[in-house]
Amino acid sequence: MEASTSLWKNASYLKLWLAQLTANIGDQCYSFALLWYLLQATKSGTALSLLAIPEMVAGLLFYLIGGVLADRYNPKLLMVGADLARIMVVITVGIMALFGIEQFSFFLAAQFLLGLFSSLFQPARTVALKAIVPLEQLGKANAISDTTFRTVRILAPMTIGLLAASVPLSTLFFVNAASYLVSVFFLYAIRSSLHNRSETAPSKMTPKQYVNDIALGLGEIKRNKLLFLVLLFSNLGFIVWVICYNVGFPFLAERIEQGNGSTLAILIGFYGIGNLLGSLYMARAYYTRHLFLILIGWSFQAVGFLLLTIGSTSHWIAFFAAAIAGVGGPFSGIPTVTAIQLKATNENTGKVFAINMLLFTFFGMLSSILGAIWLGKLPVEQLFLISGLFLTLICFVGFTLERRTRSQSEQEHQSHSA
Repeated sequence: MEASTSLWKNASYLKLWLAQLTANIGDQCYSFALLWYLLQATKSGTALSLLAIPEMVAGLLFYLIGGVLADRYNPKLLMVGADLARIMVVITVGIMALFGIEQFSFFLAAQFLLGLFSSLFQPARTVALKAIVPLEQLGKANAISDTTFRTVRILAPMTIGLLAASVPLSTLFFVNAASYLVSVFFLYAIRSSLHNRSETAPSKMTPKQYVNDIALGLGEIKRNKLLFLVLLFSNLGFIVWVICYNVGFPFLAERIEQGNGSTLAILIGFYGIGNLLGSLYMARAYYTRHLFLILIGWSFQAVGFLLLTIGSTSHWIAFFAAAIAGVGGPFSGIPTVTAIQLKATNENTGKVFAINMLLFTFFGMLSSILGAIWLGKLPVEQLFLISGLFLTLICFVGFTLERRTRSQSEQEHQSHSA
C-alpha cells in the first residue's frame, strides 16, 4: 500500500498514467465507432474480421524498429510523435465517416498506420516507465496501468453507447483525436530525464545499425534463460486463447438456451470482471518469481476453459467459468512486462519488449489460422476442451522448467557465495 501511495506522489508517473487513461478512453470511442460504421456500410462479418490483420502486419514489420528507437532515443519524444501521428490518422477516418466514404481499403490502410505508430509507442512507454519508476515499484505500476485499461474497457462502452445515440457517429473519431491530444500534453509535461542512450545515438541510423541493435536484443535473451522462458510461456497460450475468445465465446453464447447478443455481452462482461479482479490483486502483490505467476495465470485460463465445456447446459456455469478464465489474464500479462523491465539491461529493454510483442502477434495469427482450418470448425465444447488441455500441458511443462531453473540459480548463487 505504501508503494502504491508513493507512486501517485511521483509526478512523472502520474502524468504518464493520465496520458494512458485519456488515450484508452479515446481508443474505446474509436473501436466502437469504426465497428458500427463498417457494419452499417458493409453488412459483412468477413470484412469486420479483416480489420485486425493490418495492425498485426504492422506489428510484425515495425515492433523491432520501435524497440531499437526506444533504446536509442528519448522515449518521451517518441511517444509524443506517435500520438501526434495517430491524431492525423483518426481525424482522417473521422472525415471519411462524416462524408459517408465507405471504401473499405481506406479503413484497412488506416488500421495499418495505427498499428505502425502503436508499434513505436508501446516499446517507448515501457522504457519510459522503467526510467521514472523505482525498480521495486515497477510491478505495481504495471498492475495499475493494467487495471486502468481493463476498467475503461468495462465502463466506457456504456457511456459511449449513450453518446453515440445523441451525436453523429463521426464525432466519436474526433473524440479519439482529442484524447490523443490531451495525452500529448501530459507526456510533454513529464520533466524527468527519460534519456537512455540518446546522448550517444547517431542522428540518423543505418540499416546495419538497426540489424546490430536487434542482434543485441536477441543475444540478451539467448544469454538469459529465465527471460527466454518468460517470453515463451507468456505468449504460448495465445495459440488457443485467441480462437477461444473470438470464436468460442460467441458460439457458446449462441448455444446457451439459444442465447442472443445480450448473452454474449454478459459472457464477455464476466470475463472482464475476472480480468479486473486479477488486476486489482496484482496491484497489491509483491513477487519475484515472474514465470511462476505467468503459469498461474494460464492455469486459471485452463480451469475456466475446461469448465466452459459444460457451460452450454447451464448459463451460470458458463458465466462463472468465464470469470475464472478472466482472472488469469493479468497474472500472465503484468509479470511479463515487469520481468522485461527488471531482467533486461537498460540498453535492450525496448528491443526485448518488442520481441515479446512479436511473439504475441505471431502466436495470435497462428491461433487465427488454426481456427480457420481446424479448431473453429469443431463443436464449441471440443474447442474449449482441447484448449483447456493444451494450457494444462504447457503449465505442467512450464512449472517443471521454472523449478529446475530456480534450483540451478540457487546452486550457482551458493557456489559464488562459497
